[in-house]
Amino acid sequence: MSQDKKTLRQRMLAQRAAQSAADKQTIDGEITRRVLESEAFRRAACVFAYVSTPQEIDTRALLRAALDAGKTVCVPLCGAAGEMTARRITSLDELYPGAYGIDEPDGSAPEIQPGQIDLVVAPALACDRSGYRLGYGGGYYDRFLSRTPAVCMALCAEARLVEQLPHTALDQKCQWIVTERQVLRTDEEQ
Repeated sequence: MSQDKKTLRQRMLAQRAAQSAADKQTIDGEITRRVLESEAFRRAACVFAYVSTPQEIDTRALLRAALDAGKTVCVPLCGAAGEMTARRITSLDELYPGAYGIDEPDGSAPEIQPGQIDLVVAPALACDRSGYRLGYGGGYYDRFLSRTPAVCMALCAEARLVEQLPHTALDQKCQWIVTERQVLRTDEEQ
């Protein structure tokens, strides 16, 4: 199973790397628009979202919109042993390159407890229609999602939305998958 994930991860990373800058910009913009228009985002008072790297679906416009709307906004701070905490930010200026070259707040940013979060926006190399996501293999989001009642929304390019991903009992499902073409609710009958 893990070998399947490793092979699939390499394939999806290569596919993502082959995407043109113009295509990526269009995809990012459409996904952001769909997230901002979604009921899950509009209703969330507290949003926990990943801070995108240049290769990932861009979350900066989404983070700015959440801040501008007066929502409580928190982002990951990765710690030892694969643990991740949610840290509140009030501006994107509070982010600095941290672990793995990912922008994050410093350790003094206030921690938001998982139970206070309404919506988790998670990165995905690929997703399936059941709500499983393929991450980067560290398990940070699966461990975090197991500790919060928040709704999870994964951002994924349509080209990397597959019928079924290999998964284990530790993998957490996302209730929403947002691509540039659709908003897929995974916990309802299709």
